[in-house]
Amino acid sequence: MSLDPAEVFNVMQCAYRNGVLDKFMVIQGEALEGVIAETGMNMGDLLNRLDEADEATVMKIDRLLDRAGPLMKYLDSDGLMKLASRLLDIALVKKMMVKNMKATMARAATGTKPPSLGERLRALAGKAA
Repeated sequence: MSLDPAEVFNVMQCAYRNGVLDKFMVIQGEALEGVIAETGMNMGDLLNRLDEADEATVMKIDRLLDRAGPLMKYLDSDGLMKLASRLLDIALVKKMMVKNMKATMARAATGTKPPSLGERLRALAGKAA
């Protein structure tokens, strides 16, 4: 099932109406600033990396978008978007999103592999101690 552009528009309009897009763009900007500071790349370098995506990555994203189609009718909900907006106001949620987005974008920009489950668990255990 492919994405219906009208449904995507309705979801984006609902997200905008409830402030989710504005808040998410701030989070995205903070993550990008962190990636630029961490990697020393500039915005042009990061955009050029998008052009370098291999076919397997593009197909993976295509499959993900195909699966997102049925979710669109549920995401076009003012109640859900109001909840998302309130969650994005919570400092801890915002901090976690920035951290995770920054790490994901930095890995993609530098070509490093994501940590294994074992490495992630050891890192969590180290933080808890």
